[in-house]
Amino acid sequence: MNHSEIEQRRQAPKSERQAKGPVRTYDRWQLFFLDRLHRLSTLDRQVAGAVDVDEEHLKGLRRAIFSTLLDCDSAGVGDEARKIFAEEYRRP
Repeated sequence: MNHSEIEQRRQAPKSERQAKGPVRTYDRWQLFFLDRLHRLSTLDRQVAGAVDVDEEHLKGLRRAIFSTLLDCDSAGVGDEARKIFAEEYRRP
């Protein structure tokens, strides 16, 4: 490995950190609501594909998801919640 390759490796992590921007930290309630949203939306995707779904249970699950989205907004992580929600439903 020559000197220029060593310099490139040394510079890469710094430039990657700058490109990603500042790291966001969350308090325990924000993490709780974001995790809950992730789990509920994953469950919704799994249940919606099932053949014998009870409509009342599905309705309750979707109300829980909506309520969790509102909780995320109240906790100050609404944008992150919408990203999680959108990513979960984009998956095949």
